[in-house]
Amino acid sequence: MGRLMDRLIARPLEISEWQLFRDFRLGALKDAPGAFAMSYADAAKRTQEAWQSIVSGPTNQVFGLLNGEHLIGIVGAFAAQDDPLGQTATLVMSYILPTFRGRGFSRLLYAAALAWIRAHQCFSRVTVAVRADNAASQRACEDHGFTPLRRVPRTWPDGVTEDEITYQLRL
Repeated sequence: MGRLMDRLIARPLEISEWQLFRDFRLGALKDAPGAFAMSYADAAKRTQEAWQSIVSGPTNQVFGLLNGEHLIGIVGAFAAQDDPLGQTATLVMSYILPTFRGRGFSRLLYAAALAWIRAHQCFSRVTVAVRADNAASQRACEDHGFTPLRRVPRTWPDGVTEDEITYQLRL
């Protein structure tokens, strides 16, 4: 694991990498249709401009975990839409290819995203929401100092109703 960890880099994706991001994100939505708030069908309808604006903007940034030139994971940091004061960032779209899971690589993505969030001094907290049956994501949240905030039932894009757990981290 150490050698692979040394070759991995987590970095902000550039707007010019929108197609790489789009293809990876659509693959994640196909692979895990119940893990995300959005469905593959809805995401596939997005325009080039929409994909570019998701990759990077004034209040958002997507980070890629790369093994050489190969994208193996992503996470996005966005200003939370439900915070009218703009003080909450939220982590979204967290996904690592199955063959790279269980090795602690989420630490690299979280570190990059949290550094970006902390550099934007308007944010005083970070939230992340996960499906209740996603124990690995819950562990990743807790390993990075997030604590449970609320738990509410939700019907996911795969049609299953299961609780969504929101975690928060005070900065």
